Amino acid sequence: MKRRPADPKPPSPNRWLLIAGLLVLALLPRVLHLVDIADAPFFDRPMIDGQAYDSAARAILDGSVPARPYYQDPLYPWFLAGVYGLFGHSLVAVYLLQLLLGLGVVLLVYDTGRRLFDRRAALVAAAAAALYRPFIFYEGLVEKTALAVFLVALAAWTVARSRESKSLAWPAACGVALGLACLVRANLLLFAPLVALYWALERPRLARAGLALAGVLLVVAPVSFRNSVLAREFVLTTTQAGQNLYIGNGPHNRTGQYEAPEWVRANPAFEETDLARHAESEAGRKLGFNERSRWYVSRTLDRLRSDFDGWLGLLGRKALLYFNDFEVPDNHDIRFVADWSWVLRLPLVGFGLVFALGAAGMLASWRRSRAHRVLALFFGLHALSVVAFFVLARYRLPAVAMLFPFAGATAVTLFDHARARRWRKLALNLVLVALFAALAFFPIPRGSGTAERAQSLVNLGASLYADGDTAAAARQFRAALEASPDHPEAARNLGIILLGQDRPAEALPLLETAARARAAPATGCYHLGRAYEALGRLDDALAAFRRCVELDPAEPKYRFAEGTVLQRQERYAEALSLYDGLVESEPDNPVVHHNRAVALYRLGRLDEAARALDRTQELGGPVNQRFAAVLAAARDSAR
Repeated sequence: MKRRPADPKPPSPNRWLLIAGLLVLALLPRVLHLVDIADAPFFDRPMIDGQAYDSAARAILDGSVPARPYYQDPLYPWFLAGVYGLFGHSLVAVYLLQLLLGLGVVLLVYDTGRRLFDRRAALVAAAAAALYRPFIFYEGLVEKTALAVFLVALAAWTVARSRESKSLAWPAACGVALGLACLVRANLLLFAPLVALYWALERPRLARAGLALAGVLLVVAPVSFRNSVLAREFVLTTTQAGQNLYIGNGPHNRTGQYEAPEWVRANPAFEETDLARHAESEAGRKLGFNERSRWYVSRTLDRLRSDFDGWLGLLGRKALLYFNDFEVPDNHDIRFVADWSWVLRLPLVGFGLVFALGAAGMLASWRRSRAHRVLALFFGLHALSVVAFFVLARYRLPAVAMLFPFAGATAVTLFDHARARRWRKLALNLVLVALFAALAFFPIPRGSGTAERAQSLVNLGASLYADGDTAAAARQFRAALEASPDHPEAARNLGIILLGQDRPAEALPLLETAARARAAPATGCYHLGRAYEALGRLDDALAAFRRCVELDPAEPKYRFAEGTVLQRQERYAEALSLYDGLVESEPDNPVVHHNRAVALYRLGRLDEAARALDRTQELGGPVNQRFAAVLAAARDSAR
């Protein structure tokens, strides 16, 4: 048996000064960044996913959590609820606590590097983590990435710490840290077998492996129990696995990033409902939570069978995105936020450098110990788990915590070879680093940044609109169109606002621009149809509403809108056919019954019209009293 290294010596005063210096190095840019963005419009306003997390946290506090299994990972909303419970609804408190998590990551990276390599490698690694631009960026958002990074760094540290102790506490601690991380990023569940296998190779094997798995289960099991009771079927942590697989690999996806199908509103508030409705419409029946997920897995496999070459090309693009220095934006774009933060405009550490040095260090230290190998495997498997779905910078970031200790070791190795003039070894190491750097800095189409800036403005506008500030939202959408004149989402959203202000002539060209987009959503066609209808262009309105029905046949309001246009065109038989179908799917919708009564009256079916109008009143719907009087008079005359 190999002899274990002795426990590290107690920290010296100089080491405490070094750690204090690292904390100052990490703290200063983070505080300056928060101060700088304090007057930005997004500072006190969560956007897109942030809104969903914020709403979920408030629901936890007021006891109104929906009685359904989790669609999204649950831990971050509970984290927010804890912050709000202690400090009130304070986003500043959220940012400051996430800043403290960032400082914790720097300390964990330092101690992990010290235990895996030496103090010099640890110092370089921690300094790089302290100045890592994406860490600073995400810690200042209502976003779960900072929590995920901390938990993954904690799990890595327990692995490194366990090399110097026979205590069974470390496998259990790693399991708990990984279990918590799984409740922030469900794909991390894939690594529970990996950590169990790691400790299964250490004596006492069964106890260590069992405790690692027990740690994961201790955290995950309560969530699984809750989900399964509410769903009446087994649901591990969330119900969105198959849906996410389809979003990232379906025939609609051309970029490898998040790209929703045209019948999905790309917002957490609607995404689950839209995906469920579409699956059930296609399947022709109600589907359980696991059935929906499996349905989307099946559709993804259909795409692979029908267009394997296209899917393979998409997979390659996703791999390039994952390993590229480019930070793929989502709700927020780091370049957009940098307009408010001079800290983010500094030449800080980026992914490309950390990946090139870290990946080279993982290869070079592969044979050094099982701990080195398990962390390297974690990073590689994490890459596969993200590439299998779709790639965003925030999805990649948790695994970057694994790279820093290895990057620090590589940097120290290069320095030592150069100082000792070991030119051959230096050259070999530089070649290895250069190979990974070539992958990280491979030129991929990423645009000039104007489209991403426009999208950030649209996201901000959508958040303002959700808060009821229509005027401010319209300003953001106009700014987005100035940056990218053909941006479909900006045009559509501004058009919807103008339409709501009874300005259909101004709204129409914007909505037509949005409808020309490759994946125009059904909601866009719907509002385009409303604009046509308001301007009296009924044939165009009918075509737009029928396009809505093609894109999303499960949404009843599109068929209802088609029926109202048919009525205006005096095509009552066709309208009645639509209303009859809607009565079956929407039996308690009083407006459907009212319009059906009008169509029946126009077709001379007076008694049926009266019964439909009575049903409208029974359901508490508004009744056009003038129509009711005309119908009553017609029935009296017929008698």
